[in-house]
Amino acid sequence: MIFMTSFYRTVKNSAHQGLGIRLKHSLISFFAFTAFILSSCSDDPTNIGIGLLPEDDFVRIVSTDTVSIKAYTMYDESSVTTNSTELTAGGIRDIYFGTTTCEFITQLRLITPWNDYVYTVDSIFFRFLASEIDGDTSGVHYLRLYETGTFLRDTVEYFSNQDPDTIKFLGEYPLPALKADSSYSIRLENWVAEYLLRDTSMFLPATEFYTDYFKGLYVALRSEADPVLISMTAADSPLALTIHFHDTSDTKYTYSFVATERAVNYNKYKHDFTTADPDKQIKHINDLVTDTVVYLQGLKGVYTRLDLPSLSSFREEGRIAVNEARLYVPVLLDGVTFADSLMPPRIYLRYRDSEGNLEPVPDLLHDPGFLDGTYYKLKDYYIFNIPTFIQEYLEGEIDNPSVEMYYPSSFERNAIFKANGNNPTVRLEFSYSIY
Repeated sequence: MIFMTSFYRTVKNSAHQGLGIRLKHSLISFFAFTAFILSSCSDDPTNIGIGLLPEDDFVRIVSTDTVSIKAYTMYDESSVTTNSTELTAGGIRDIYFGTTTCEFITQLRLITPWNDYVYTVDSIFFRFLASEIDGDTSGVHYLRLYETGTFLRDTVEYFSNQDPDTIKFLGEYPLPALKADSSYSIRLENWVAEYLLRDTSMFLPATEFYTDYFKGLYVALRSEADPVLISMTAADSPLALTIHFHDTSDTKYTYSFVATERAVNYNKYKHDFTTADPDKQIKHINDLVTDTVVYLQGLKGVYTRLDLPSLSSFREEGRIAVNEARLYVPVLLDGVTFADSLMPPRIYLRYRDSEGNLEPVPDLLHDPGFLDGTYYKLKDYYIFNIPTFIQEYLEGEIDNPSVEMYYPSSFERNAIFKANGNNPTVRLEFSYSIY
């Protein structure tokens, strides 16, 4: 009873002090507590406890566009051209790159069995579908055909400067006016058909025809003035020798020897850079001189090599994760030979492994669209995404920080690029994390 009376009086007396006095006491207590907390957290609140974590637990993101790049114009006189998807014949002259001469060698296959006809040859035609044509299409040009004497094996590599062993000249024949995406039939002399049919027992089995009987066809062009260049896509069965004949009852037949998609073939190229205009001729090829421009040519001509030597210092950093790596390569335009509308639509990148073998950069193998390599005409440059290539180099999976530009198709227009201190010049935008 005494306790309850005492408690009641205390509460009652406190209530008589009023709201203002109680609020004053509460604020004093609050500010005192806050001051204590702030005094004990004078450092950056985001770093509370940072001294308790090992330094290895942090990630640092770095960006740079100052990675040094050295660009060179290079040329392999002997390039592998086995089983090309495009067969090219003729030539082309460029005021910057000089003259390129193209020829090709291919097997012919039998696609239908030969019946034991008693026949008379009526005619024979060299048939082909032109997928691309460049140069002087209205000039005077001649088709030249040869038989070759070496069996072409799909397990053997053939090279762009490799001469075939021609054993028989099958004649020279005038070509009509040419245009792309058109089919042509060039009439040959009848003796060529008689020669092909001289021993039809060699047509069975069909493989014996191209392994022992007629091992290869060598195709070239001769031009009286400016050259013309014809491309044929192998997958489209672009060419054939077709014989028209009749039997004793005057029933007419045709029989064809075809360069099918499975037929082994290779292209032969010759590049003469000295025939370019003297003031535009390429000055540095394979001499590792860092000229202010570098060159890229179709048909296994000169190509551009881009070295990134300063990337080697990043290997010493260790534990780097590449976030982004974009290579910007500006083009040189003259408004005539090299204009926006004439730029190759896409360029690929490759590198050389420890044994010198050419390999596509891993970003291309992952997805050609990711690599990009397309021309951006608003900026006059090509862009390549190569983070995987750089990551694999930093991890030691790729030996040298060097890439080469090349075309996905052999029949592409040439290009010139600004480099080595030119303005603008080749640059790499490189973003990475250190963890």
